[in-house]
Amino acid sequence: MKLSINGMAEKFRELLNGPKVIEMPGCHDIVSGMVLEDVGFNVIFMSGYGVATSFLGNPDIGLTTLTETAAVARNLVRSLHVPIVVDIDDGYGNENNVARTIHELEQAGVAAVVMEDQESPKRCGHSNGKKIIPLNDYMKKLDCALHVRKSALSIIARTDEVDLNAAIQRAKTFHAAGADVTLIDGIRSLDDIKRIADEVPGHKQINLIYGGKTPLLSLHELTALGFKVVLYSTPTLYLMAQALFKWMSVLHETHDLNSISEQSMKFSEFQSFIENNYLKRHQWHPIRAVNDGLC
Repeated sequence: MKLSINGMAEKFRELLNGPKVIEMPGCHDIVSGMVLEDVGFNVIFMSGYGVATSFLGNPDIGLTTLTETAAVARNLVRSLHVPIVVDIDDGYGNENNVARTIHELEQAGVAAVVMEDQESPKRCGHSNGKKIIPLNDYMKKLDCALHVRKSALSIIARTDEVDLNAAIQRAKTFHAAGADVTLIDGIRSLDDIKRIADEVPGHKQINLIYGGKTPLLSLHELTALGFKVVLYSTPTLYLMAQALFKWMSVLHETHDLNSISEQSMKFSEFQSFIENNYLKRHQWHPIRAVNDGLC
């Protein structure tokens, strides 16, 4: 197996095999990803839900293509310095599509991908009305993803089966086939969470969404239950939208930028944040950059 192009797939595997639970927030664009890294998160999720809404203005119903996902992923990987886990929906088609998806994202430098077993058109994992493909059809795609990767890229196998017994059986099958992590999405109760923790072997991921179907347990509680990856897939998107609705409404009512200025970063603060990340990314010396007129 070849080394990944940037070492991030190997770094993610080290974290998977390490003693700590991985706390993984989702970003919806490059700036939100940069903020998550800056405040200290060491793994970041590129949310398919977030990309669909922020990049395309679409609901999460499978309209995003591999080309669009790969483009955002490449820019995100180039801008950050931590492992990026990418939501690839259903792999964008059959096994042939899955093979291309894995190769494109390996070349983009992502550390791991999440692939689900929904029918097309898919829906957010915490929505009603989800339908899944037959297990054999998904296993063909999962087997393809596991075998065509050329690096240490991790495969997170997700099921959206709503019947808990069937979901647990699917997760067990994914694990037995070699999935690096399993995810049962849209878990509906604390008892269901405990059953999954007890019955599904290997590394397990849980997806928490404010207002979604799954009870919001703390990292400490989920660690005690035995989950390895705790995903917060939507907070940057929801916080951004809430803040914009609140404060831009104030600006619209007052017609005075001073009315919202205390809630905003200053020009110099935001410029420093963006430029410092750019300098770090390209390993430029700040004094040289100032002299060259960047800052």
